[in-house]
Amino acid sequence: MTLYLDVIWFLNFCIDYVLISLTAYVLKRNASKTRILLASLVASCYVFLVIYPELMLFSQPVLKFLFSIVIMIIAFGFKRFKFVLKNIAMFYFVSFVTGGGIFALHYFMQSDAVIMNGVITTKSTGMGDPISWLFVAVGVPALMYFSKRRVDDIAVEKMDSNSFVSVKISIGEVIITANGLIDTGNKLYDPISKMPVMILDMNIHGNSFPEIIQSAAKDVLSMDTGENEHPWLNRLRIVPYRAVGHQQFLACLKPDHIEIEKDGKPVVSPQSLIGLSWTVLSSEGQFDAIVHPKMYLQHVQAS
Repeated sequence: MTLYLDVIWFLNFCIDYVLISLTAYVLKRNASKTRILLASLVASCYVFLVIYPELMLFSQPVLKFLFSIVIMIIAFGFKRFKFVLKNIAMFYFVSFVTGGGIFALHYFMQSDAVIMNGVITTKSTGMGDPISWLFVAVGVPALMYFSKRRVDDIAVEKMDSNSFVSVKISIGEVIITANGLIDTGNKLYDPISKMPVMILDMNIHGNSFPEIIQSAAKDVLSMDTGENEHPWLNRLRIVPYRAVGHQQFLACLKPDHIEIEKDGKPVVSPQSLIGLSWTVLSSEGQFDAIVHPKMYLQHVQAS
């Protein structure tokens, strides 16, 4: 039997691209097409590893798993090991689910596909028969579209408790843009003005603030203003909150303007405070601000 590696490689490249793209879609990863293409290219090279007897070592489960780690890091980067494991778990889940669809399409089209060492291959003619190329040209995009639609159908949206928005904060001439999460569990108010308080991750946006405000965000009670007359000090507020059974204090700023945008529709938030926190809000980088529900939902209900 003659093997045409160009045909085998291209088939696997297309399938790997579908699987990695679906993984990114399900997990809502902001992976660039370039990274997905590069990861698919590396993944498809596995074909060349398993056809040579001297490289059959790569067919071992442990090395396959390590190879999967490399592919996921190329596609989505490395933030922490748990992040990579989550990507790998979803990659395998998508592979198992869509694998049934791939075999069903081959069976339906009467393809001459066979399995050799766990790799989908074709046999006989020099450039592959019309059925196998029809599978590449039509079957793979159709499978990707069908899988995305099924993911959308089973996704459970939690509009009130789990909603992502874009936030634009104006303080003087400074504009801060953040990815926000509307959290109905956020009940933090300023006890004096009764303004709702949203939380901003200073690990990401700290450089947008003067040093005196950064110091206040780290420990507002021991802050030493000295002779500092920075105008932003007039905006500073101290808001008490309870955490893990004891009282703490949060440094907050009163901005000039807050605009919240969701689904392309911006709304102007009522007067609110910006809580400055050096605690990482999202370990996976999905959001860098926690928006008080009153800042958005109240406006939506009123309209």
